[in-house]
Amino acid sequence: MSSVNIPKEFDKIIKELPLEERIQKLEEVFKTSDDESKRWDAVWIAGEIPVEVNLKGPLFEKMIDLFAWVLKNDSNDIVRHEVCYQIAARNMRRIIPDLAHAANYDVSPLVRHEATECLMIIRATEQMDAIEKSLHDKNESVRNTARLVLKRMQRYKSKFNAKSEWVSI
Repeated sequence: MSSVNIPKEFDKIIKELPLEERIQKLEEVFKTSDDESKRWDAVWIAGEIPVEVNLKGPLFEKMIDLFAWVLKNDSNDIVRHEVCYQIAARNMRRIIPDLAHAANYDVSPLVRHEATECLMIIRATEQMDAIEKSLHDKNESVRNTARLVLKRMQRYKSKFNAKSEWVSI
């Protein structure tokens, strides 16, 4: 069951597909749909797949690549915002640099805020220098987020094992 209330017809069509076909359908939605509400739903449906495959293996890697594509290419800042959270919640550590880039350079302050916050969720302490750049962001909320994130990272920096901990929704 999805943790977000997604319209049943969209949810049912995609969720009834075998896993590899489901991924293909989600990729098609992300790359061809003009409807940002469908792409938003697709982010949440896609976020369940990494858990189904126990956060490992080729399908997990495919989801990482797909989420990285969405983060870099989706035209809607709300969709990019949601994919930031999925990247962090699913411990997609390979694309932490993509989150750090979004935290500093995405055109949307909403995405910059979420990417910065997600660097904290995923506990990307190796990106503290990138987060420090956000202290100088033109948007006050992004600056406030960076301050909070850096303080929290300083507190838990020495007590975290990134390979064994992840955030579940």
